[in-house]
Amino acid sequence: MNILVLNYEYPPLGGGAAPVSRDISRQLVKRGHHVVVVTMGYKNLPDYEIDEGVEVYRVKCWRKKSFSCMPWEQFTYLLSVRRFMRKHKELQKYDICHTHFVIPTAEVSRWIFKKYHIPYVITAHGSDVEGYNSKKYMKVMHVFLRPFWKAIVRGAYRVISPSFYLEDLMKKAYDIPNKYLMIPNGIALLDYQQLYTESSEKKKKILIMGRMQKYKNVQTTIMALSKVDLEDWVVDILGDGPYRNELENLTKELHLENKVTFHGWIENKSSKQLQFLKEASIYITASKFENCPMAVIETASAGCYMLVSDISAHRQILSGEEHFFEPDNVDQLAEKIERQIRIGARAYEYDFARYDWNNVMPQYEKVLSEVVKSGVKR
Repeated sequence: MNILVLNYEYPPLGGGAAPVSRDISRQLVKRGHHVVVVTMGYKNLPDYEIDEGVEVYRVKCWRKKSFSCMPWEQFTYLLSVRRFMRKHKELQKYDICHTHFVIPTAEVSRWIFKKYHIPYVITAHGSDVEGYNSKKYMKVMHVFLRPFWKAIVRGAYRVISPSFYLEDLMKKAYDIPNKYLMIPNGIALLDYQQLYTESSEKKKKILIMGRMQKYKNVQTTIMALSKVDLEDWVVDILGDGPYRNELENLTKELHLENKVTFHGWIENKSSKQLQFLKEASIYITASKFENCPMAVIETASAGCYMLVSDISAHRQILSGEEHFFEPDNVDQLAEKIERQIRIGARAYEYDFARYDWNNVMPQYEKVLSEVVKSGVKR
């Protein structure tokens, strides 16, 4: 298949959805498909490159930060893609468009379909779905965009959700029979499993990883850590974002600066990041809402013991009450951290075969090939 992929963020830009879209694209190439990505340009990133067989075009846009993108910046991407498509006649003949995010990206996918008759399949990621993000401006934006969102979804062949939670939210927003499909995000499982099978020696390290935003709730984890005698354990926090200064200040207020280190943004799957996963014994996330949290899947696959907030996305991944705590319950989390410290540093094994690319990609291929074979011209 000739597949056009649209996403306004693609590594090194963006958060969790960016590496997901990159990995799916790379996997499609490995399975013999031709994949072209059109994404946002940023500073000195090349306008064109080949990323493990994936052709990546970056169009000129307004974007201030690498890790986040405001709605008006996303709008410049939608305009740039239109200009780009008009100039590149070879892209006008693609079999299918795989789009990431209902809003904003699929708005231009719908335009491409109308103009060039390329059907589109959407993978939703969270904040593009009404009810997922509790921020006030997001709630207001979704109310305003509701009719556009419904029109975009109506025009898509399928809308893929990486979690049942997100699928339920989409059905609540606009329920169409046989429109939504759950396919989880995938990982190269052996790459993470070998991090602890090569050496069973875990260190006395606690890992926190993700974008520094308030809803990620790292503040609850830091407060819980302040109630625990960490002894000779240390805490590594990987990630960056708008809430980092507040978290660093909280760490100082609670006199944890000698135990907690903020390492900033580290490229996903880099040797440096994988080393943190290899050494960590405990992984903690107190996030208040998630879609299909890849950090949980990756760190668990690397043998970390999981302490996660009791939300639907985490329940879909893990079983066993010992792993869960109420998102804002500082004392409950502190008790669970203390228990694991008493047990000591060791590796844990989880069965995550369902998230391996060998099981995930056939599901994606099936959907995409169905569209091409059907000759959809809506």
